Amino acid sequence: MTSVGDGDDPLLISDLSDLDITGLIGMGGEYLEGIDTENDELLDEGEALTIKEELTKVSSQRKGGDTSWKELCVICGDRASGFHYNAFSCEGCKGFFRRSITRNASYVCKFGGNCEMDMWMRRKCQACRLRRCREVGMREECLLPESQCKERDARRRARRRQHPAPPPKTRSSGSFSESSPQPPTPPTLAVENPLELLEPAERQMIEKLVAYQDQYEIPSEEAISTLSLSTNLRLSETSSSSYPSLDVSNAVFRHMAEMTILVTHLVIEFAKHLPGFLVLDKDDQIVLLKGSASEVMMLRTARRYDPSSDSVIFGDGTAFNCDALRNGGLQDYVDDMFDFARRMSLLEVDNAEYGLLTAISIFSARPGLRDAKQVEQLQQVYVDTLQAYTKVRRTQQKNFLAKLLLKLVDLTTLSSKHSKLLKDLQIEKGSLPPLLNEYFDIFD
Repeated sequence: MTSVGDGDDPLLISDLSDLDITGLIGMGGEYLEGIDTENDELLDEGEALTIKEELTKVSSQRKGGDTSWKELCVICGDRASGFHYNAFSCEGCKGFFRRSITRNASYVCKFGGNCEMDMWMRRKCQACRLRRCREVGMREECLLPESQCKERDARRRARRRQHPAPPPKTRSSGSFSESSPQPPTPPTLAVENPLELLEPAERQMIEKLVAYQDQYEIPSEEAISTLSLSTNLRLSETSSSSYPSLDVSNAVFRHMAEMTILVTHLVIEFAKHLPGFLVLDKDDQIVLLKGSASEVMMLRTARRYDPSSDSVIFGDGTAFNCDALRNGGLQDYVDDMFDFARRMSLLEVDNAEYGLLTAISIFSARPGLRDAKQVEQLQQVYVDTLQAYTKVRRTQQKNFLAKLLLKLVDLTTLSSKHSKLLKDLQIEKGSLPPLLNEYFDIFD
């Protein structure tokens, strides 16, 4: 590989990029019970229409065509009622799995142990039905003990008493027009802990998502120690006035490339821990990782943006402002990147919203998917959870969910610009590390 820069030191990034994308996707990972996708009561008609329009806009930009879909039970093919015990399933298979586990049931197949499961066979062979439940990713640890189920139901009833549903809107007789506008509701205090107002499964999903996001945000000290650029490089040393030379510019690019490789490993690990990701076909996993690569990196950059210094803090603590990154080879793309980060900062997007938005981006429709419907079903789980979370966290910001989903449109545009930038860098620098070529789908 041609070294980036003209110095004698070969890039250490070649040592970090031996594994390809396929090798980085292992079949491990921890799952949790997701949430039902039937949460229509969380939005009024206007909000629901706005969200549908934005999702349609994002999907049409990426692949075109009809975005309608139906949830199917991945065990028997019946209509799914939600994401239960880490898999889309119908109420029948959900209950069957719970009963089988809680009763420690043992079944024997009478037909050779390899029955093909469908709505008819599910009643004939319990052994293969349970086997199929486990094959698609249902996990015993997702089941709550009986005592916790009772506590959950009690909390749910208590929340409903504290937050009763609003009375239905009145309509004028003989028409569908709304009645006269009501006075605006006085502002209420911000919700101190919005997670407490969510359903247990929604709360659990967000808590796990934020935990994994934090776990896979910063490279380990051991990984950072492999960087060829000293980690004591700071913003004061990376301004355009400090080092306009080509050598320093190449050093900054080297540092960014090495950090990007480390972060790529973290992004893949994060994706592997998203509920539903490892259930997908291996080829679809790779399609989703490559298709969302630039978007996920942009969201991570926005999370690492520091408005007080107008800089991005890399995982090793190095701060880079616009001029420093422009010197490092990002050219005019850096202006779009910082503009996006600043706008996300103004929206005060929190870690939960970032995590859910990242998951929605990863599970977006991409060209080349084998099972696009399953991916859309998984994405809807995260959209519903984000919908529920913003509903309770931002009680006075009725259109906030639509604003967040619009960011996916912005990310699509930025992703195209990022791809062009990488191709330009590949020509300018001679080559990019193999892992980055594959992850960002950059080829000669």
